[in-house]
Amino acid sequence: MTRPDRVLQAFYPGLSQIDVQDERWRGATTRVLLLGGSTLHPRWGNVQDELREQLAFAGVTKLRIVNLAAPGLTSRDSRLAYEAIGDAERFDLVVIYDGLNEARANNVPPDLFRDDYAHYGWYEIVNRLAPQQGTARWSLPYTLEYLGLRIRQVAFPQRYVPRNRPRPDWIGYGATVRTTEPFAANLRAILGRAARRGEPVLLMTFALWVPDDHSPAAFKTGQVRYGPHRTPLQLWGEPAQVQAAVAAHNEVIRSLAASPNVRFVDQARLLDGDGRAFNDACHLSLQGSHQFVANLLPAALEALHSREAARAGGVTAR
Repeated sequence: MTRPDRVLQAFYPGLSQIDVQDERWRGATTRVLLLGGSTLHPRWGNVQDELREQLAFAGVTKLRIVNLAAPGLTSRDSRLAYEAIGDAERFDLVVIYDGLNEARANNVPPDLFRDDYAHYGWYEIVNRLAPQQGTARWSLPYTLEYLGLRIRQVAFPQRYVPRNRPRPDWIGYGATVRTTEPFAANLRAILGRAARRGEPVLLMTFALWVPDDHSPAAFKTGQVRYGPHRTPLQLWGEPAQVQAAVAAHNEVIRSLAASPNVRFVDQARLLDGDGRAFNDACHLSLQGSHQFVANLLPAALEALHSREAARAGGVTAR
């Protein structure tokens, strides 16, 4: 590794976009950061392209979007990735869309649950390596630590939650939503850092579409009213439990909506009942991506214009 102080780039490759000086971004005067899971990722929807296009029609043309969203990521990843960004790179808007993926973290016996999600092997590693970001001079010490953690995880797999699918024998534990406080703590950490950096934040509730006839068999045969039927809700846990966890996370988001420097869009309410907006329980169709961005556009433009006016006046936007 040529940059030992960039250890988290290995876990969040999107961070490397920030280090690269690309000719395409020369002259960009507006910078937007996206944090979240696969719903914002270009391979799973059209939100990023819609955001660029709708902002352009609204007059925001010199735009650079840094998208750190990726499949499977939670608010913990959003927090760690945002904290890994150095002071030299600033954003005019930070967009956060989390709330589903950590529902899976509830599918674990209570004595194994950890607020920093270290009951996943992934988080046990990134939590331990994150303090090296921006400070490490040599990669050998944390490489050895990484190898030690991986050996322990292989030796004692019964201590960990699989990252991509719940253990069938642990599904019942998802009935208790333990992620509410960790989710709130992660968002508060992001909001606190954004306030210190003078970066406006756009918070959104997480929208789900779960038809009454949703079941593994109906999903597999295409009987449920989705588009391409990409991902069944059972990948996160028992559907009713997952819905309860997302609802609890959305209440946390609503409670933080009045925080300084925050704009809020209630996507869960605005997209509620519109099955044509979804390709599955959480990923958006072309129509859904368009509506999702249309929902957030007024708040985004308000934040960007406020930021621009404050910068012109030589003060920090609030």
